[in-house]
Amino acid sequence: MNNKEDLYATILGVRPPWRVTHVAVRAKEEDVTVTIAARSDMQHPCPRCGKACPGYDTRRRSWRHLDTCQFRTILVAEVPRVECGEHGVLQIDVPWAAADSGFTLLMECLIIDWLLEASISAVARRMHLTWDEIDGVKQRAVKRGLERRNLEEIRLVGVDETSFQKRHQYVTVVNDLERSRVLHVADDRTHESLDGFWDILSSKQLRDIEAVAMDMCAGYVRSTLEHVPEAQTKIEPDGLTR
Repeated sequence: MNNKEDLYATILGVRPPWRVTHVAVRAKEEDVTVTIAARSDMQHPCPRCGKACPGYDTRRRSWRHLDTCQFRTILVAEVPRVECGEHGVLQIDVPWAAADSGFTLLMECLIIDWLLEASISAVARRMHLTWDEIDGVKQRAVKRGLERRNLEEIRLVGVDETSFQKRHQYVTVVNDLERSRVLHVADDRTHESLDGFWDILSSKQLRDIEAVAMDMCAGYVRSTLEHVPEAQTKIEPDGLTR
C-alpha cells in the first residue's frame, strides 16, 4: 500500500470505474476529505433500466462517512449524469450511498444501530448531527423496510402495548411472530394506532394473515375486525399455540 489514496480505496471498498484521487487531512480542523472520481472514458448504466449510456455531465456531491479515528470524514465526488434514450438525463447510482442520502451506507448503518439503543435527540448529540439528519436516516430505513415487506407474506401477527416513562405513556408494537421482528410501532394504544399498520399492507397480505395474537383492548379488536378478512376467526387473545 503506497499512499493515503490506496489506504482509503481499500478501507472504503472503492473499485473501478471509481478510484480515490486525493485525500486531504486537516489536523487543526480534525477532518478528512476523500475525493473519488469515476473514469471519464466509459459509459455508465442508467439507474432505471441498467442500459449502458453515454455521459452527459457531472454533479458534485458529498457524503458524511464514518470518522477516521476522531476526525470527521467526508467523501466528495463529481457524479456523472448519463443520457438514456428511454429515461432521459439521470444521475448514476454510487456504490457507497443511497441515491437520496447525504451519508454513506456504512454511516447510516451506524446511526441505525445507535437508534436501536437511544432516542433521535440522544443519537444526534452523540454523533454531532442535527435531529432532522438523524430522523432522515430513520425514515429512509423505514421506507426501505416497507418496500421489502410489501413483497413478503406475513402469516402470524402479534399486537401488544408497552408502557414507558413514569407517566405511563403507551406505544403499540406489532410483531411478525414467525421471524421475531418488529413490524410497526405507533404512539398510544388506540384503534388508530393499529390502523396505521393494517393500512400499509396489501389486500393479499391481509388475506394471508392466519392469526393475530393480541391484547384484547376494544380499539385493537375493532381495528382488526375492520381490516383483516375473517378476523373473527383469526384473533387469538391468549397467544398462539400452533
